[in-house]
Amino acid sequence: MPEEDRVARIGAAIRAARKRDGLSARILAERAGVSQAFLSQVERGLNAPSLATLYKIADALGRSPSSFLDPAPDADVLVVRAEGRIPQAVTGTPTAPVTWLARGNGVISEVYQYLIGSDDDVSGWFRRADDLVVVVTGGSLEVQVRDREPVVLVEGDCLFAAAGTEMQWAHRGEEPAHIVLCVGVTPEHP
Repeated sequence: MPEEDRVARIGAAIRAARKRDGLSARILAERAGVSQAFLSQVERGLNAPSLATLYKIADALGRSPSSFLDPAPDADVLVVRAEGRIPQAVTGTPTAPVTWLARGNGVISEVYQYLIGSDDDVSGWFRRADDLVVVVTGGSLEVQVRDREPVVLVEGDCLFAAAGTEMQWAHRGEEPAHIVLCVGVTPEHP
């Protein structure tokens, strides 16, 4: 499937959610911390939001980022092949690592795979409208939860966070950090 089609569908889904909620583009842009011009480009499919920006827009709409992606198949068991994953830049900077997203069909709705090097930009506070678990499968990662002391996670460590927890990440150590982020399901708005 061409990337332009996927970008257009994401933008159309954001616009539809904004209109269903009765929000103007200006209000949504303010809530998400983006410019109205950028939001307009996203909604028209002219610009793809980074993963961090998609999180912000989704949070401002009280939805999961996965609600703007193509729907997952309706099945009890779902296999997502490597070529079916969706690449997304973590932030909008040139040094941003790319993560891979696989959308699920049950309790775990999204699985992200990150490979974060020492020069990669993963800065910035984010929060999810869903429960999540961060699993470090290699290297180390510092996780700062708002108003708490940072904690360094190493290979094999997991961090569980309730919906709405605000956090930021920082690479630690010399080896790249291998991270798996699993995100739970939040009921969709009517």
